[in-house]
Amino acid sequence: MSGEELDLDFKYRKGDPQRSAERTFLTPEILELYGESEVPHPKNFRHEPPGRVLTAEVLELYGEEVDAMAQPKALVWENVRDALNGIRPLLRRRLYGANKSSQEFLSSSFPLFSRLKHYQAAWIPRDILAGFIVGMIQFTQVFGNSQTATVRPTSGLNILLFPGLVYAFMASSLYNSLGGTTIAVATLRVSLGYIEDQHYPGGMNGKHKMTDTELMDLHTYIAPGIAFIAGFVQIGLGFLKLGFLYGILSPNVMEPFFLACFLQSICGKVPSAFGLEPPVIFGFAQQFQYLYFFLTNLGSINGWETLLSFAMASTVLVFREFWQPRIFTRYRLVAPIEFILFVIFSIISYLADFRGKGIRVVGSYSYGVPRPTVPDLSYGWPMAFAGIVLAIVTYSATLDSAKVLARKHDPPVSANQELLALGVAHVFGSFFACFPVGAPIGRGRVNQSMGSRSQLSTLVACVFAGIVIGYAGPAIQYLPLCVVSTNMILFLSMSLTAFKELPRLWAFNNIDAAVWILTFACGMLLNVQVGLFVGVSVSLLSLIVRSQRPKVRVLGLLKDTQWGIAALKHHSEIASELPGVRILQIQSPVNYANADYLVKEVMNLALEPYEANAVPPPLPATAFADRRPDDGDPFRHTTVSDVFNSKNPAVRALAYSRSLTSLGLRPRKSIYDFPQRVNGPRTTFSNPAVSTQPTLGGKNTATRVVLDMGSVGYIDTVGIRALEQIASDAKIRRVEIILAQCTGPLLRQLQELATHKIIPQRNIFPSVVDAVVESIGRNRIKSVPADGLVEEYEDDRFWDLPVVPVEGLPVVDYHQD
Repeated sequence: MSGEELDLDFKYRKGDPQRSAERTFLTPEILELYGESEVPHPKNFRHEPPGRVLTAEVLELYGEEVDAMAQPKALVWENVRDALNGIRPLLRRRLYGANKSSQEFLSSSFPLFSRLKHYQAAWIPRDILAGFIVGMIQFTQVFGNSQTATVRPTSGLNILLFPGLVYAFMASSLYNSLGGTTIAVATLRVSLGYIEDQHYPGGMNGKHKMTDTELMDLHTYIAPGIAFIAGFVQIGLGFLKLGFLYGILSPNVMEPFFLACFLQSICGKVPSAFGLEPPVIFGFAQQFQYLYFFLTNLGSINGWETLLSFAMASTVLVFREFWQPRIFTRYRLVAPIEFILFVIFSIISYLADFRGKGIRVVGSYSYGVPRPTVPDLSYGWPMAFAGIVLAIVTYSATLDSAKVLARKHDPPVSANQELLALGVAHVFGSFFACFPVGAPIGRGRVNQSMGSRSQLSTLVACVFAGIVIGYAGPAIQYLPLCVVSTNMILFLSMSLTAFKELPRLWAFNNIDAAVWILTFACGMLLNVQVGLFVGVSVSLLSLIVRSQRPKVRVLGLLKDTQWGIAALKHHSEIASELPGVRILQIQSPVNYANADYLVKEVMNLALEPYEANAVPPPLPATAFADRRPDDGDPFRHTTVSDVFNSKNPAVRALAYSRSLTSLGLRPRKSIYDFPQRVNGPRTTFSNPAVSTQPTLGGKNTATRVVLDMGSVGYIDTVGIRALEQIASDAKIRRVEIILAQCTGPLLRQLQELATHKIIPQRNIFPSVVDAVVESIGRNRIKSVPADGLVEEYEDDRFWDLPVVPVEGLPVVDYHQD
């Protein structure tokens, strides 16, 4: 190919860069340079099918620049493939099941099947019995939960069957029993009221306010959509392995939130237990509005319903107090007294015709297994927000119950698997008109105490629920509502004992107690959802504020110990500081929020005069006996300087260990009193093993400051700069900074971020004792051999290094505030 043709080729490629990658080919001459000649030269650049594309290397031979837009498709695909290859390890770490085979993924997603391989036939009776008992308990609570959520009382029967079927196969917990929970329905009630205000401010048709029946029908229609969104959010969080976010919900927030939910449900049931029909109340302070309604309508109390409620409450309380412990001790059985009473009162209602006498009953409805329907998701952001909140609340309650139940002998609970199981249960149940569900710890304890060994008990409970839904309709319609309300009051009142922990919490930490009280007060005076948001916000804010002003402790040497170190604040009577060496402990991560405060606090303590009364443990004279090391001796050092200059921290630490009696060292010269320079003036320390101890007492200033980083854990780039500023400013004042307990991720961070430019690598130690021993060795005579000869070790090399300024962090006077 001639030069003119080549120029035309390049001009054509430049004129249409987007298509040039498909129409530019290697000529026979260029192929010949690469030892190839089999591809024929195309006759027409525009119409011939593409052959081999010019590479960037070949184009450079002709002095042509490679246009990024004109890169061949193969190269573009290679770049995309390389990018995907870089993302793949991240996805394997962060996506649930991405690092497992398909068989392992299915096994981990459905733990029930893998557990059945080790299941014993002797466990079947207990699982069946526990399933029936738990199913009966769930049945007695479902009507009360439906009333709290302001949906039709009988619509809650669906949650007994469908969510539990999925959860039984996918749950990592052995004892959790999924179903209705007061925490979920109390939060759902607030969300349904908010959606109603947003979309139906003037009623269903905009002309009149909806009746309570119309409100319940509307809420029954909206609730499955919220459950679907909650499940979708939980599945996404589970696949992204974000189950650890459970930790942001402090127990000091969740416990008062749970109590506020319980009290909201109790206050809503009190009027119904006395025969009053309370209106559906939304807005703030619902609990007090229900109590006000009850007190202002005392004259309308139904005597028959009050009598039924009293009979129900007295029977349950007496049975729990006297008979249930004996039955459980003898037969290991939790008797479902509430379910038995439900059956008895339903029979009495049928025989005495309670409905005809004005006593409220559940009433009839269309029984049978419902057909699946797609939930309505057309309520926009209010529904989405409600779904996100319910996802967090139900997951928190379910995981908390699973962890408590698994403390004894259960296999470990997987937070991500619980997210997936609960999410799939919500999505599946939403197609059968189910509202959000959870697994309260009460039913789980019953399941565990009954001797259940697997989630087969949940499947049995679902079978029982299916029988009830399909065939028990004619009997359920006679159940008195006052009995349902009384049962919920008795059940929830058992959880109010958590108030006893508040005085103990206040004595232990008044900040956490204040968060507890504020969460509960907002949940009661406003609503439970607002209380949850306020509690989480205040809890995180208090954590941030406390992390911005972390504590820096001064450590000292404990008397009569071999390098025992403790905080002076708590052990001032038995601990004191060493002369010339000050030990400071940073008790929090070092990050952008507290970097400035730590710089000032550390420097103030480093430059502050102090009383040094501690005497370092003396070395035995045999520790440095003159001997020649064997060939297999790992400590092949001939001088003390070699020991303390060793890169191995274990060698440096052993240099002052009393147990070290065979370290091969040969002293180099003899002195009696060695002058050591401390901040300019020259101070003389005596040989402790030959004459007297160093001068103690009075005010001293440190020449070496050991920073105990054992409690730091994490340090960001701003924290690294803060350490650099501390080291740089301290060096100007002739104080050397030494870092101790830098291990694991913290050590890698310090090395990767090049802190050694200002803090030398030899000033980073894996233990406080190691750092203190080396600091003392740099401040005075290192060792005393058996023959009285001593090793001089004055490290002046550090002071000869230039001071490196830290950009953006000026030097300040730390004695002025």
